[in-house]
Amino acid sequence: MSVVLESVTPLFAVIFLGYFAGKVGYLGEAGIRGLGAFVFNFAIPPYVFRLMAATDLEAITEWGFLGGYLGAQALVFATGAAIGRLVFGMRMAELTIQAFGSAFSNGVMLALPLLLWLYGPAGGVPALLIITLDVIVFSSVTVLLEIGRGGSRGASTARIVLQAARSVAVNPIIMGTVLGILYSLSGLTLPAVVDKTVAFIGQAAAPSALFALGATLSLRRIAGSLGPAGPMIACKLLLHPALALLAFGWLLELDPAWRNAGVIFAACPVGLNVYVFAQHYETGIETASSAILISTALAMLTITGLLLLLPPLNP
Repeated sequence: MSVVLESVTPLFAVIFLGYFAGKVGYLGEAGIRGLGAFVFNFAIPPYVFRLMAATDLEAITEWGFLGGYLGAQALVFATGAAIGRLVFGMRMAELTIQAFGSAFSNGVMLALPLLLWLYGPAGGVPALLIITLDVIVFSSVTVLLEIGRGGSRGASTARIVLQAARSVAVNPIIMGTVLGILYSLSGLTLPAVVDKTVAFIGQAAAPSALFALGATLSLRRIAGSLGPAGPMIACKLLLHPALALLAFGWLLELDPAWRNAGVIFAACPVGLNVYVFAQHYETGIETASSAILISTALAMLTITGLLLLLPPLNP
């Protein structure tokens, strides 16, 4: 128990510090957005490039792992959509946000730093694969939302799909991952000066991501009754990791490190992108904001409990 708490507490302490800095005004909204941009565009991409460049290609071809995670995620997405429709009578756009929040983990700012902290580079590789999968799969959310509100400025479905594909292609973290894989395939080693520079800035990736997460959460608020946010939180923190554990622990025979990484990733709270989508499409904004804030606060308890059920952490 003490080992788990010692492993998890520092990460959530950094999130709390970021939240405190945002709440008391040490960081204004512009500063918080700037910190988030630094994390997303400059801190994490070099780190993931270096990580993937040094990874054996055979170590990342765990198709069973990706298939198991995608299957569990699809079931949670469908459950969230069904709840939105049958319980709350939602239409297409709002229903999509409900399903999106139920199945989309905060991968970049929490799952990746958490797995790197717990397992080192061995935890970073599966996290990056899921992040890549999430960006590709959930680009379809854009299509569903556009269709749900009748298209943006009359854009055709084909144009919407192309815009979604472009957003995947220019994602800095995806670019860093793909370029790192390609560099690994080349058989080359990074020049010493490049390796040290990338490693140096990459050291800021995990702590700055967690601090930025806390600061960003300080901009969110819990509005109105819990309503649809309650089922969204339950799906994300309970159903998603339960289905992932079922897929990885019973249906598939995976290396324990990969199994644990996938389950912990699934157990992470509602992703910040859910709020970004909700705000952009002007639907489910209060639900997304409340779900993100509450699920992140509860995640320390649920993730700690989950880690007690999994094999001991790597030393």
